[in-house]
Formats: sequence, C-alpha cells, structure tokens
Amino acid sequence: MTNNLSFKDKCKVYLAQWLVKWGKLTHEDFTKSELHDLVKVSFPYSFTFDIPMGTGTVTVLEGNITLDNANNRIGLQCLAALNIVVASTTIYRAHVVFTVSASPYYDKNMSTLYLTDLFTDSVTLVNDDYALIKDTQFLMSRFFPKSVNSLLGGSLKSALSIFSAGTSGIAVDYLQVYLTGSKQAVLEYHIPHINRAIKNQINQEDLSHTMRGDHWREVLFSKLGQNVRVEDDVLRFYLIE
Repeated sequence: MTNNLSFKDKCKVYLAQWLVKWGKLTHEDFTKSELHDLVKVSFPYSFTFDIPMGTGTVTVLEGNITLDNANNRIGLQCLAALNIVVASTTIYRAHVVFTVSASPYYDKNMSTLYLTDLFTDSVTLVNDDYALIKDTQFLMSRFFPKSVNSLLGGSLKSALSIFSAGTSGIAVDYLQVYLTGSKQAVLEYHIPHINRAIKNQINQEDLSHTMRGDHWREVLFSKLGQNVRVEDDVLRFYLIE
C-alpha cells in the first residue's frame, strides 16, 4: 500500500513502525480541521421532503465537525436553508442549524473507518433576514377559491371551519400551523419531516473512509491500526505492533 507514497513518506512509515514496536508511539490523532477537509467538498447539497400540496427543500450550505469526547461521537453541525413551496410559491423559508452525530468504528481487516448509530441531535431556527412566512390572507388566495375567499371576508379561520374532508381537509390541517404567524411553530411542525429526510439522505451516502495509499499516516494505520475513539477533542487512531 506504500507504492503511492513519496520516498520521504515511506521513510516516515518505516520509522513510525519502529516507534510503535518500541512502545514510543501508541496512537495518531486527526484534528477537527483535518476531518473537516474530508467533508467540505460535499457542500452545498440539497434534498426534499413532501408536505400537503407542496414540497419542502433543505439546502445544506456548510458544515462543521464537532467531537463529543464523553459519548465517543463525531458530529456535523450544518447551516441549511429550508424552503416550503406551495402552488409554485414560497410560503415559508428559514435558515436552520441541524446537528447529526455518529459513533466511529474501525474495521482493521478492511482498513476502513465506518460511522454507525447515526441520528439527528437538533434542528434550530436561525432568526435572520432570510426568514419569511406568508400571512393568512395570502394563503387564503392560494388554497381556497376566490368565491369562498370573498364570501368569508378573507377569514382563514372561517374557511378552516367549513373544509374538513379529503384533500381540502389535509390542506386545512396544514394551514392551521400558519395561523399564529410563528416561524418557530412552522419549523417545529416540519422537524419530523426534516429528520426523516435527513435519515433518508444519509442512508444513501457511503459513511465510510478507507485508508488512502497516498497519505502516510493512513498507510501506517492500515498496517497497525486497531481501533478508533473520540478523545481529547481529536479522533484518535490507536496503533499496536
């Protein structure tokens, strides 16, 4: 596996192997900055989820690695744009910060690091100039016939009281979330949808990293690596002869 290394890096691997043999080198550490370099090429990316009579889109703009020493977890804190579109019109948008985390597992036979037991830790609203929520009068004009809109004097509450079944009932249940005009309330309604969409997206990704033959520390770990843990705010690769 050392064929892709420079002569200088091959010497580093050789020396490191002797240091491990002598008990002078027990582990190699990868910092958050180094781990970030592995994932930053993935941004930005988008995924969608269905809502009544529309579509939600999450565009992940950037992400930062987090490390949880106590629980042996690697996290990714992401800034994302959430957009809700109904009838070809954006009725809600917000920036959100969500964090996903996983446990590291190293398969020494495959020289591969896997991320397991992954879940979403949090989804938080960011209050900034990007935020938008359409008012009830606008939603009335989009969801209900003009004749009904005029008859009820533009009252969404009145319209909600007469629509109760079928597709209209689904729309009514959804629109009730918007009655308060609270961006937080709308986000909370959509958090289960976002969580499922994140999980579906992640399940499609290859959450593994095979040690590369052109990085001397990874070549060393492919030869002598035993296990991996999050410790001292680094991802620590333990070595043994």
